[in-house]
Order: sequence, then structure tokens, then C-alpha cells
Amino acid sequence: MPTLATHTTCTGCMGCLNACPKGAIEKKVYPDGHFGIRVLKDACVECGMCERVCPIVNGISYGCLKRPKHTFAAWAEDEIVRRRGATAGIFGALALKLIRDGGCVAGVVMEGLDCRYILTDRPEEIARMQGSKYTASQPEFIYKEITVELRKGRPVLFCGLPCHVAALLSYVPKQLQERLLMVDIICGGVSSPLLIKRYVEEKRDVASIESFRNKEEGWRPTGYRYNLKYITSEGKIVATADEGRNLVTDGFACELTDRLSCYNCRMAFPSRKSDMTIGDLWGDRDFPGQHRDGLSSVLIHSEKGMEFLKDAGIHIEPIDAEKALIPNSRIFNGRSIKRYFPERLWLARGLRNLKYPALMKIYAGDLRSAGVFWWPFAAYRLLSFRLAEFVRKWQNRRLLHEMNNE
Repeated sequence: MPTLATHTTCTGCMGCLNACPKGAIEKKVYPDGHFGIRVLKDACVECGMCERVCPIVNGISYGCLKRPKHTFAAWAEDEIVRRRGATAGIFGALALKLIRDGGCVAGVVMEGLDCRYILTDRPEEIARMQGSKYTASQPEFIYKEITVELRKGRPVLFCGLPCHVAALLSYVPKQLQERLLMVDIICGGVSSPLLIKRYVEEKRDVASIESFRNKEEGWRPTGYRYNLKYITSEGKIVATADEGRNLVTDGFACELTDRLSCYNCRMAFPSRKSDMTIGDLWGDRDFPGQHRDGLSSVLIHSEKGMEFLKDAGIHIEPIDAEKALIPNSRIFNGRSIKRYFPERLWLARGLRNLKYPALMKIYAGDLRSAGVFWWPFAAYRLLSFRLAEFVRKWQNRRLLHEMNNE
């Protein structure tokens, strides 16, 4: 039988699912809500294709602890594209450029309450792909679909999680990768889909997720607030920012519902095998005039990525790498001690059995009106998060020192 990633190391990239020629691998759901895989022993012919594609067991490193080739502050020049983006419309500008060149784009969309990848050459679909999705994205058979288009001679842009890009790199034959532009995002961890399930059960009238964040109140490099919006069965859009905390976005932000592999991410590097990495330029002080409309961080890892960026209608300003890395350490530091916190160890039981108000206190940090019974937990939460922050800062200093000495 094949040796694949375990429950604690699997990223849910589904590369093995795409690679298996006999359909001997199927998707499963773990008790904590995250997706994994199951090998069907009777169908497996032990060909080893799944092991060669799995980015966890194939022995191929996704990056290294070196400075990225180029680092930019950036924003889309098209105001509409920029406005639709979660930050500054970088993905939207890249995607529309590639479609104009005769190619197609793979990215994630929300379909009801599910987040999944689609492949399209229709410009009107790009708006659906724009915007952050703070839940697990489902690759399904997207790598197969991309390879079909590449074999036709069409260029393809893939934008997704670093672990999904790593799986795609292992799946697509080397001779086809010249036509493949790979963009990964600065990933803050993958939260459990059960957060949405429990939220919907509580609200009762949530037909689909409209957006997880927006810029109606502007974008800010510090103190940015999420604004979850959902659509009711009657088509009404409901914004939740004025309601205070919610289980979906705050459950993501607390980092206590992530995939187990996210607490020791093997794809977090300042230099990567993708063509570029995009995300928010948190903590910026150099471009205050661009803050309201959104300001992105772009890390370039290849000449192909650099050439495409220059020709995509994106304004770029060179910045020192530390200005992107230090405020957003998830780029290069994929470790977190929150993996061992009781809230994460008991996540599966908690999300399935606790009442909603308790979930809000534990995973959304809604402790402002907590009664006396919750005071010990509030004290524990403050101390444990400060410990996690202290450890992360210590790790960051060590890794940045190593990077600068390379």
C-alpha cells in the first residue's frame, strides 16, 4: 500500500486523488471537519503515482530560507478590478491579462456554502474568484483539468494555497510547466468548514456566503476588521460587522481550528517554487495614500512571474523584503504552538457537541460579556495567546537572522 501523508501532516491538496489512475483514492472528512483521503485497498495496484505527487512524502522542497528575488508594494491600476479585490486586485489584474492572452484561470469561488476551485476563460467569472475565502477550498480534480488545457497549448494561471501549488507542480509534467503561471497566497491557515456549518445552524437562514471581508469602510494596514456577508434564502444580503464577533471569521483568526498540518506548514518560505506570492501588505507606513483602496505585497520568485507582473496593469513599487515579511510572518514561519492548546486538541468534540454561545466564547473570543464562570478561561486565553505570540516572535527573529546570513 502507498505511504502517504498522515492525518497530522496531510494538507488536503488532493494531489493523490488526481494522480491515481484506478480511482483507488477518495476524499473523506475527519471528525474536526477537515478534508483528508482514504485509500481503497481493493482497488489500489500500488503503482506509486500518488506518492510521487504528494508534496509531503515525495521529498521535494517547496522553497528555501532566502530573500525573494523581488518584493513590491502593488495595486491594480484598473479601479474596478482593485475595488473588487480583497486587498488591491492583484489576482484580478493577472487573471484578466491571461484570459486576454488566450488562456484560462483556476481559482476558488463560493458556491453556496462550499469553497471550490473552478477553471474558466470567461472574464465575468474572475469577479467571483476575487476576495478572500476563510474556509477550506476543495481542489477536487482541478489539476487534471489544468493539465488538459496545458496539453492543448493554452496558458493557465493557477492561484491558490501554497500546498495546492506544490501539488500542482508535482502533478503537471515538467515540459508543460512553461505555460503555467503559479501564484500562491500568503496563507493564514485553513480553518475548519464546521465553523460555517455551526454558524448556519445558529442563523438558520443562510443560503450562501457573499463575502468574508470587504473594503466598504476602506482597507487599513493595521486594525483591519472583517465583515462577513451572507445571502438569505430570499436573496437578501446581510452584513454582520455591526453584530460584533462571528464564529466564521473570528474562528479563522484565532488559529485554533486550523488543519493539523497548518501548525507545521512545510510550504512557508520567503523564496518559493511558485512564480509569485501575493497578500496584504500589513503594517505599511510608506504608501498612506493607497491604504483606503488596498495595498498588496507581491513577492516574485521567477523571471516568468516578473515579466507577467510588469505587463498586467499593476502599479509596483520596490520595497525591502523585511517590510513585507516582518508584519506577516506566516510567509516564512509555518510553526505555531497553538497546535497543543486544549481548544485545538478538543476541537472535534467542541464543534460537534458544545452549544453555540460556548463556541463563540472559546473559538470567536467573545468574552466581553462573559459571566463569572468564564473569568478563569478569559485569564487563560490572555496568557496562552501572549505565550504563543512570544514564541512566534522568537522564531521569527531566528529565521530572519538565518535568512539574512544566507
